[in-house]
Amino acid sequence: MPKYAELPAFREQDFITEADGDMLHREARALAIRRIEESARTEEDFKEVIRWWDRLDANRERKERDHETGRSTVPLEWGADEFYVSGKPSYDMVLKRLMLAGDFLDIIFDHPETIHELVTDADLSEILKELKPHLKNMLYYLFVHDYSTTEYAESIGQSDRNIRGIRETALNKDTETLRRRTYIQERKQSAYDA
Repeated sequence: MPKYAELPAFREQDFITEADGDMLHREARALAIRRIEESARTEEDFKEVIRWWDRLDANRERKERDHETGRSTVPLEWGADEFYVSGKPSYDMVLKRLMLAGDFLDIIFDHPETIHELVTDADLSEILKELKPHLKNMLYYLFVHDYSTTEYAESIGQSDRNIRGIRETALNKDTETLRRRTYIQERKQSAYDA
């Protein structure tokens, strides 16, 4: 709905008169809503008032959210100073913190060929292990290193559209394979239970 689309409707219902035409839109809206509140007599009228209140609350909350500073997306246990970290935490920073903490597994398996070692689900790990090398490479940079499809496409000299297509195809195949394996396991489990 356009920004002030409700004002003509308010004018049609005589909630805003032509004498009120020189006021600001927000003042006119507030006046119209006050008149709607005062004229409410039936349950449907009160539901309409509540609908307008909910809409105004949602709009106010959205504006407050947009202007909040909020916490950074970097978890505090990574030990990064929030003033020196960009909005997107660096994967290299995460690896450095893990290395300093003595957790070397993620560093050892930080290669496209060993992407299957970075997941805990056995079925998903097996699916990733069976992928072709170029798909492992793509998934590694898109999901582990959080490259955009444009950045990855530029790095290998292909188009962004091609990378998005390959990514969707690979994810669909992986999802279908995982779904099939889950179904087979559930069927085996139900056969054992029976």
